[in-house]
Amino acid sequence: MERRNFLQVGGAAALGLLRPARAAESASCYMPGDTIDPGVTILNVMRQPLRLMDIVRPDAKSVVLVIFGGPYLQSTEKHGGIWCEDSLDEFANLKAAMNRFKDQGVQFISVACPPVYSDRYGWEKDVFLDEPESSPKYVAAAEQFVAKTQALQKDHTIPFETIGYDLRFRLLWNPKQHAPTPAYGTVYPWQGKFKWHKDEQRYSTPCVWFLSAKGKVLREPLYGNNYSAVPPRILFTYWELEGAIGGALK
Repeated sequence: MERRNFLQVGGAAALGLLRPARAAESASCYMPGDTIDPGVTILNVMRQPLRLMDIVRPDAKSVVLVIFGGPYLQSTEKHGGIWCEDSLDEFANLKAAMNRFKDQGVQFISVACPPVYSDRYGWEKDVFLDEPESSPKYVAAAEQFVAKTQALQKDHTIPFETIGYDLRFRLLWNPKQHAPTPAYGTVYPWQGKFKWHKDEQRYSTPCVWFLSAKGKVLREPLYGNNYSAVPPRILFTYWELEGAIGGALK
């Protein structure tokens, strides 16, 4: 099986990856120069766990990790059906960057996150966090979120070729927002370390991280653009994104 297909199929061999030796809430975010934990795990379209670094192609020179807020459950009329309006607004820059660095050894890995803290976007409040993964409520919500995401990918609203999933919101875990319950399960040592320490947003989507092919953090992430604020808060533009990717290649 080729690695580029890992997010669509396979992954059964990784089912044991979510059983760490110890559990702990992360105390800080990853910083430039750090190497991410080899156990950092996302889900594929079949909701099977995959180590993030196992997805990296053998020919990749650098990795751009994009963590974004995925679809609404019910609405497709607002913000293209994406619950995080800023994620939708950022897709244009990311698509331009993917075209700019096509065939230059840059691998984009995208991860879709549900609106775990709110029922504003159609799902029951906290269903992704307070239900065990085996519960009918959780399974139904997970299936719906993946299906909605795949539909928006198919109609090119979401520009990425492959999409991973973070249904338990582990990468950007915000312990100030929601304390884990017994039904949530383990909080891993790497959990929340992709939430940049200067980012005070509730969700912190979208954010863009720059990694080497071995998982080393090459620089600080790009984060915090809020296009709907009055006035808009723009912390980075396409040119900073292009420069960060170019720098990662060097």
